Amino acid sequence: MPQADHQYDDLAKARTLLATRRFIKLDEWLMLQMRGWQYQTDANSQYGYVMNVSSLFGGVELSQIKRLEILNDWAQQCPESYHAQVLLGMFWHEQAWYIRSAPAGQEVEDHQWLGAQLCCDYAVLAFLQAIALHPRPTHAYRHMMNLSGGFGEPYWLRALFAGEIPKPLSEQFDIQNSEVWHQGVAHLQALGAEAALYWPQQLPKVLINSRRDGEEALDYWLRMAMSVRHSDVGTLESYLVFHSPQWGGSHAQVEQIIESALCSEFDERDRNQFRANALLDALAGDVAERDTPRATALQQRLAALLSQPLPWETRIALLDAAGTCVAYWHDDDDAGLAVYDDLLNVSPQALPGRYATLFISRVILANGHDDQRNVLGRMLARAASTTQSALQAALAACACQFGLYGLPQNEELAHTLMDHAWVLTINGADPAETEKDLVTIAHDMAIHEDIEAAHFMLLQMAHRGSAWHSYELFFFHRDAWHEDVPQALQDPQAALQWVGHAANSGHVPAMFAYANALREGVSAPADYPLAMEWYRRAIDNGYLTARYWRATCALEEGPEEEKRLAVAEWLPEILQDSASDTRAEAAYSLGMAWLMGLGTEKNRYHAHQLFSFALEMNPQFDAAQRAVSELTGSLRSRMALWQDKRKVNGEDLLAAYRV
Repeated sequence: MPQADHQYDDLAKARTLLATRRFIKLDEWLMLQMRGWQYQTDANSQYGYVMNVSSLFGGVELSQIKRLEILNDWAQQCPESYHAQVLLGMFWHEQAWYIRSAPAGQEVEDHQWLGAQLCCDYAVLAFLQAIALHPRPTHAYRHMMNLSGGFGEPYWLRALFAGEIPKPLSEQFDIQNSEVWHQGVAHLQALGAEAALYWPQQLPKVLINSRRDGEEALDYWLRMAMSVRHSDVGTLESYLVFHSPQWGGSHAQVEQIIESALCSEFDERDRNQFRANALLDALAGDVAERDTPRATALQQRLAALLSQPLPWETRIALLDAAGTCVAYWHDDDDAGLAVYDDLLNVSPQALPGRYATLFISRVILANGHDDQRNVLGRMLARAASTTQSALQAALAACACQFGLYGLPQNEELAHTLMDHAWVLTINGADPAETEKDLVTIAHDMAIHEDIEAAHFMLLQMAHRGSAWHSYELFFFHRDAWHEDVPQALQDPQAALQWVGHAANSGHVPAMFAYANALREGVSAPADYPLAMEWYRRAIDNGYLTARYWRATCALEEGPEEEKRLAVAEWLPEILQDSASDTRAEAAYSLGMAWLMGLGTEKNRYHAHQLFSFALEMNPQFDAAQRAVSELTGSLRSRMALWQDKRKVNGEDLLAAYRV
């Protein structure tokens, strides 16, 4: 605790000096803090933590433009400030990552690559300036290494190392009048800056002739950083990351570096930490297949590390990651529980993480495994007082509400824990993912025949604003969740209210379910207009399956105008979408519309074409098979089919739909 207070005091002081723009005083204080950190004589130094853009600006809400303005002001007022230049470089490096980041599943666009590289130019300019201003610029070297690993060296820096005078950007690349150029520069303009166009004519003196022939940038900047701060753990940890599989390396490559002469100057404690980090990375990736050399090697490395004196946080992290892997490798859930039993024994505050918690819930509750070690009960007893896990807090709340899993009944504590679980959920990195995990645990409890506890979790989270849990309550109260939902908890009216609440909260699957419920008339008369409105909202939010249900709803219940829309636009749109999962059903429904004259004139020939098309896509489509048989099963029906074919001159209705 005293160390944490000391850390907070140091950071608060640095933030205050920065906010009040007392830059000279801040520089003096940072230089004082740097000495003990640089020479590694102060084990409690917070300099490395303070020297971070996010840390320094984390106390107040400031836009990126405002942060850049303050850092530029610092650099202008104190042109000899090493720290101002380092932080400017870190700021621009951070912006490069922001710009290059793309939403999940999307590729990085060319203008993002360009915008990120233009930010890197500014970052490198600042780091070079910092290197020229201080004899031991560890942070500048370290961040040059990180930048080179993540983005590569700018062309102009490579030219400087080659002893050349770099060309201006306009001469090196003829892109300055292109659309990509304007889009890339726009990222900098959003920060109030323009692209840098001119480069230094030479390197800082300390870098001239310092690079070995053929030396890669990553290796060079590591060597420079280690030359001014020996055994620098943070720098080597970053270096190892760029040799991991995520960056095109391999676990074997990382292990080889750790055991090489490069790490020989680190003590065994630090080397064990490197080994632990590498093993955690390996365990967090694709699980090695059981009975393979890789699985055997990982277990041997785990056993060897656990036999060493490790910080308790590291030991807990290793056991947390290893439990599910060990269970898989041994094909034995009890082997995984044994690992988590060891984790709980590390310290009275030790608790497993997300995947371990889900594993424990599945094995003990859903699979009914005999918990001889009382792993679940011990985890929940600790969670009731110390957890920062929404999953553990919510599960402990359910246990307290009904006196389950070894916890005494305490309804007041149950509601307090549920409040805590909700706060942890909404403040977490991915609230939707946490809500889904909680639903999974609710299902585990239901399988364990603790159906009321499962209902308690769903209800309490829904009352606090969880759309996922409101959606689940729709199925719960309709007796469509688990077959043993008690009669007293089945309530169609509540089901409709909860799914409506989830839909109005923006939960897209709930929009579709709400539309279906309104169409069916669950607990109230069917409401066609409102059902169609919610189908439309689901479609607008990307739930394309709702297109088919909207069309069939119109054909069954809608006015003539919407029946015609279904035949002329809505169902054909699905048939033209080769990726649609309701394409065969759409062909069948459109065939029925032609057969019955819904929204169009009757025509058995077109109906037959569409039924046949549905069977092409799904040969097991029984309804379409029966429809084809009825249209071709007798001489009279075949004659009628031929007559309808003559009416449309044998038009191939499917030509527009075949892909």
